[in-house]
Amino acid sequence: MANANEFELVIYNQEDRLTVAQILVKNGYTVAQGKRKKTESGKQLDYFLKVSQDAENADTSR
Repeated sequence: MANANEFELVIYNQEDRLTVAQILVKNGYTVAQGKRKKTESGKQLDYFLKVSQDAENADTSR
């Protein structure tokens, strides 16, 4: 991770990832989806949300 205001959430279910992303965006976070090989063979993947906090993002939860 680039800085302390960034983190990753590993969430395998796509519907759950989208729900969590929606909540985070509404609360002023920047969110991106990603995937990476879990093993060298690449047969298993980790799906995750990369989340960062930015003071300039709008908190639209109100």
